[in-house]
Amino acid sequence: MKKNLSVVLIIFLSGCISTFTLKDFESESIKVDNSIDSTIYKIILPYQAKIDFQMDRVLCYTKNDLIKGMPESNLGNLICDLSLETSKQKADMCIMNNGGLRSIILKGQITERDIFKVMPFENELVVLNLHKDEFYQMLKYVTKRGGEPLGGIKVVQSKDTISYTLNNKVSIYKDSISVLTTDYLANGGDKMNFFKNKVQKKLNIKLRDAIINYCKKQDTLNIILDQRIIINE
Repeated sequence: MKKNLSVVLIIFLSGCISTFTLKDFESESIKVDNSIDSTIYKIILPYQAKIDFQMDRVLCYTKNDLIKGMPESNLGNLICDLSLETSKQKADMCIMNNGGLRSIILKGQITERDIFKVMPFENELVVLNLHKDEFYQMLKYVTKRGGEPLGGIKVVQSKDTISYTLNNKVSIYKDSISVLTTDYLANGGDKMNFFKNKVQKKLNIKLRDAIINYCKKQDTLNIILDQRIIINE
C-alpha cells in the first residue's frame, strides 16, 4: 500500500495585499507497511483470548429467534419486562426504542457477545415522572410511529382514540406516572421530547448489564407476543 506525501515550498510575498505563490513542488512515495507487528500481537493475544472467553460464555437459551418489530416484538417485550424487573417496582411502566436494539438473537444459545451486539451502547436505566397530559403525548408518539417496545402497559389505538391499561392499575388514578427508560431517551433521544427537563432517578445500572444479569438467572427463554400494543387504523 502506498501513499503520496506532497512537500510544498511556498514563498510569501509581503505587501499591502497578502499573496501566495507556488514556487516549487516536490513529491515522493512513502511505503506503508500494514503487516502485523509480531511483538505487539504477542502482547495483545492473552488479553484477546480472555475477552473472547468471556464474550462467548453461554448465559441461557432461547426457544425462538428474538427479533425487533412493530407494533411489538418479542425482543422488545423481553428488554422492557426485564428492565422493569430490574427496577424493583420503582416504575409503573417501561418504554424503549426499536432503533436502540441493534441486532437480533437467533434461536439457541445466548452469549454475552449476543447481548453486546443487541445493546452496544453505555445507556443507563433511569426513572422519571410524567404528568397525565405528558404521558398521553408519549402514547401518541408510540402509536404514530407504529409501535415501540413497551412493558407494564397495554395500549390500544382506534382511529383518534388511545386507551391504556397499566399492569399496576392503581397508577391510573395518580396525577403522574413513573416511566422507566434509558438516559439517552430521557434526554430527548429519538425525538422523545416529552422527557426533556425531567428529573431523572438513576438506577445505577447499564441496560446491557441488566440484560446480561437477567439472562444469567434463566435457563431457557420463551418470549411471545401478547398484544400489548394494538393499532387499528
